[in-house]
Amino acid sequence: MRPRSYNPLDYSSLSESLARELMTSELMPLADIERFYGDGVYALFYAGDFPAYAELSDINMCNPGAFPIYIGKAGPKTLTGSELDTRAVDTPLAGSRLYDRVSNDHRKSIEQAVNLDVAHFYCRMLVLNAVWVPLTESALIARYVPVWNSIVPGFGNHAPGKGRAAGRISRWDILHPGRGRETETDPGAEFDDLCAQAMSAISERARVLGL
Repeated sequence: MRPRSYNPLDYSSLSESLARELMTSELMPLADIERFYGDGVYALFYAGDFPAYAELSDINMCNPGAFPIYIGKAGPKTLTGSELDTRAVDTPLAGSRLYDRVSNDHRKSIEQAVNLDVAHFYCRMLVLNAVWVPLTESALIARYVPVWNSIVPGFGNHAPGKGRAAGRISRWDILHPGRGRETETDPGAEFDDLCAQAMSAISERARVLGL
């Protein structure tokens, strides 16, 4: 028998460490987040009554903040100047991209949806130097495969520009209309199919994670 080799700086070790830090960070109501500075990653958790998410919701009611419905990041597109300065991680120099993404963009989308309630959402966040943001997001998505990152994409999409609103509606907007991105086509059959897909995906991932 031989001992396991461990390199704390290899990709898998870093990914596990960063993911663990986020998932053990404070769980807070999405509606109550106060303004702060910094880039980083976040996970949203749902504990409400939308039927397709019943199993996920039950897990988060029994074990708050255990099963994310969405994982995302906020950071600069390119790393220059203050983005590379470790002293600026949580100062005004880092800006407020993470706060703006979660508390402005995402909260607004949920509030606009006709069948979601912002009071049913919670969030974990981790402020990071921008260098670590993509790695942490990738590690978390790969582990949890959140339903809004996989089966029901479109939640994090920005509003289409002028003249593009008539494009194909996202799966998220089919399940959760209200953002004004709907089309004239009746999505009824697709709505039912997406609900079934979401329920199946949640059950399978919960089984894999042992939740």
